[in-house]
Amino acid sequence: MALLTANNANSATCAALGLAFLLPGLWGPFMTVETLGRHDGYSIIDLTVRLTAEKQWVLLGIVVTFSMIFPLAKLIFMVILTTTIIPLSPSLYRTLYHVTEKTARFSMVDVMVVALMVVALKVDGFASVDIGWGTICFFISVVFSLFAGLLVDVARFQSEGTPTTEP
Repeated sequence: MALLTANNANSATCAALGLAFLLPGLWGPFMTVETLGRHDGYSIIDLTVRLTAEKQWVLLGIVVTFSMIFPLAKLIFMVILTTTIIPLSPSLYRTLYHVTEKTARFSMVDVMVVALMVVALKVDGFASVDIGWGTICFFISVVFSLFAGLLVDVARFQSEGTPTTEP
């Protein structure tokens, strides 16, 4: 299938779509917690504000680094790598690709599970937790990010020639 063939145009599209879903995924309601009839919605941004207010610096650092900075950086780097938006030297393209490849495995899904548990466990009393549309957006962003990484044409970063974009 042509869609699953390594192709920088498809990779760039997936990375751009990943960015488009990541941002609402960070600001949208990630979950709704019902405690004694009271419904409170929490986004990832809300979680960072709450952790800051509670001076939970280690958890804040983990959530911000692995759920915000790494995913955002990976998607932006993928757009740069698979397009000619910012012209870079071949060695810089290769370096950026290797940094993206190495840091990508530290981002997203597993840390978000921890973030969900942190918020859920900090609720006093009996509570029920339902996912919100922010969770769906974040998940879709993760899927697009995975496809962007799978579809990138790695041959472009292994040769000494000047990178070119595919049609």
